[in-house]
Amino acid sequence: MNSNRTVLWILAPVFALALGANAEAKKVNALTMTCEEFAAQTPESQTRITAFVDGYSKKGVAEEAVGEVDVKRVLDVAVIGCVEEPKATFWDKVKAKLPFGSKKVKPVAMTCEEFLSLGKDVQPEVAYFLDGYSRKDKTDVAMAGEIDLERDTAVFVEICKPAPKESLWAKIKSKL
Repeated sequence: MNSNRTVLWILAPVFALALGANAEAKKVNALTMTCEEFAAQTPESQTRITAFVDGYSKKGVAEEAVGEVDVKRVLDVAVIGCVEEPKATFWDKVKAKLPFGSKKVKPVAMTCEEFLSLGKDVQPEVAYFLDGYSRKDKTDVAMAGEIDLERDTAVFVEICKPAPKESLWAKIKSKL
């Protein structure tokens, strides 16, 4: 019992730092940003934005019906499409055709153990997908679409380590 308290005391500041508001954080609204703004992002930010929007696109889909989603996405086509129509919203582009990926995962059905086994390059995609999916009930696009592109997704690793057999979604949905 004492070790559980120790873990909580150690993780509390991590949660506060990773999930709290950071005045210097790079925030964007993934649902209202233009293609021009998307194309100007770093490849890492483009990946995070796309994963978030994919999760958000599952709005209204029951947890058990989400199924597999793409990760390790090929974003070149999306970027080229955005360069061709810079004033279009990225959200509209993605709704029309979501970029495919080279790997498939089931974020909502995933256990912590499965999440921990993913590479550090894929874990943020899963975290941002789940962040987007967690906002499925929000109706205000301005509020629902704002994301922090510098969120430390390593906090999800710390949440999962003590309970690898538990559902990743169950462990983190209240934290998003």
